[in-house]
Amino acid sequence: ICYNTSMHITIFGGSFNPPHLGHEIVMAQAFDLIPDLEQIWLLPDYQHSFAKNLSLAPVQHRLNMAKMLENGRIRTQTCNIDQKMTGDTINHITYLKKTYPKHNFSFLLGSDNLKTFNLWPQWQTLLTLLPFYIYPRAGYPFKPIYPNMTPLIHPLQVITNISSTIVRQRLQANLTINHLVPIKVAEYIQAHRLFLLPLPKH
Repeated sequence: ICYNTSMHITIFGGSFNPPHLGHEIVMAQAFDLIPDLEQIWLLPDYQHSFAKNLSLAPVQHRLNMAKMLENGRIRTQTCNIDQKMTGDTINHITYLKKTYPKHNFSFLLGSDNLKTFNLWPQWQTLLTLLPFYIYPRAGYPFKPIYPNMTPLIHPLQVITNISSTIVRQRLQANLTINHLVPIKVAEYIQAHRLFLLPLPKH
């Protein structure tokens, strides 16, 4: 991904293990609620912080599925995978700001991450590098909110409890996921028989 003109781009990171309709719902509303947002860049993890590695599908599968969320305004940024980065967001953001100095970056974060945000490496520095927009996740309040964080709130907002964990658990229970993931993702998971073995809880 490379552009010569300055753009406002929100980074949406995650393992995408697998991507689901909750991701799409959040991103669609981000374009409504984040001022002057022009693009969202998906940032799939190469590996995950906090020892989630054992539960991750192979990176190429997760990247292929993440790309199924792309449209004209949603792109996939593969620097984490290309550079085999750790799951530390400070490294990702530092790299992107150096590589694309003309762009104005922000970060899209679920409210479920707030309670452990202070465990992120160099989290206080990270807050000075770019603004964070916090979207609500069902059951997770906007607490704590740190400086440079803005909750995304609207009276007509759609909030879901769809998660990658629920998708994986339903697959292992032999339940349908067709109402939880894009059809292309469902077909890909079936074709490659992903997530059918018991996975560690996290």
